[in-house]
Amino acid sequence: MQMLQVEREADHLKINLPDSVRLPAKVYYSREDSMTESTTSFLEFREAGWQMFKDPDPKTRLYFKLFSGSDVFIGAERRLPLDHLYNCRDLGGYYTARGQMTRWGLVFRSDALHQIDEEEQKYIERLGIKRIIDFRSPQEIAKDPNKSILLSETVNFNPHADVAQQASTQTVSKKDEEKIAQLEELVRTDAGREQLVKNRNVMSKQMEQLVLGEKAVNAYQRFFSTLLEADSAPLIFHCQGGKDRTGWAAAIYLSALGVDKDQVYQDYLLTDKMNAPRNAKRMAIYKKYTDNEDVLAFLSSLQLTKKEYLDGAFNAVEKTFGTMEKYLKLSLGITDKQLDLLREKYLY
Repeated sequence: MQMLQVEREADHLKINLPDSVRLPAKVYYSREDSMTESTTSFLEFREAGWQMFKDPDPKTRLYFKLFSGSDVFIGAERRLPLDHLYNCRDLGGYYTARGQMTRWGLVFRSDALHQIDEEEQKYIERLGIKRIIDFRSPQEIAKDPNKSILLSETVNFNPHADVAQQASTQTVSKKDEEKIAQLEELVRTDAGREQLVKNRNVMSKQMEQLVLGEKAVNAYQRFFSTLLEADSAPLIFHCQGGKDRTGWAAAIYLSALGVDKDQVYQDYLLTDKMNAPRNAKRMAIYKKYTDNEDVLAFLSSLQLTKKEYLDGAFNAVEKTFGTMEKYLKLSLGITDKQLDLLREKYLY
């Protein structure tokens, strides 16, 4: 199985046909990824490279498949076309070291689902989601409860990531105004300014705690238990912004399947692109309350998705356990048999 790149531009989709395919080429599409060459819905292309076409069914998530000799290409949009979610995306289409590929349409990572409107709610329901894993704290959930998704069960696994909870604030509340005032007071002194600059790396420490913290370990153990359940997928896992708690869940999910570290980092850093519009809005709000560059740089650091942050988690894994495989086994309790089951379930 090989990757077929699919991207969106408004109400049009683009597919990148590899130079190696035989032309003309039929690209089949369906709500399911299990298409064959007898599938009746297809598009025919006479040129290789990027080909644009109007989305044949914009209210439904489509999967595309191309057969060319002995080669089979499959793909879908990575980011779901949901205007009120910035970072809801499919974890399919990543290659493993053994040449397999993660399955499309089974595991989605996302920001919180309280933001969706009625049409987006229906779109997600048509995905057939069976489990929603919410990594947020009870306080975050009480403030912004998810919209209900029919036929799905929601479970809450809270890693107790205090900095991530602080970073996830969507709007500036009175409490946040007070925090900004406290930060401004802090940077009035050289020592305070130095401390705040140093604190820009606090997310790296937070990611380290997502590896080593007892409650985080428990949360991610339960995450894998859900992945291993016979009838748990398709599923969505999320926190508030889909960045840190969700980012580490995605990293260990992909790592357990055998996806290499470079691709894990690519997926993690894609969040920065996805969340850029949201972050810009939040920084515009913060700038209404302060123009202090040190304070704004610190607040920005809580929102960004940086390589150094994921380094914090991987460094903790390597320092404490040596390898990701040992972390999965010794800390999260995943057995060789369970790794095989995960790969059988979530790989082509």
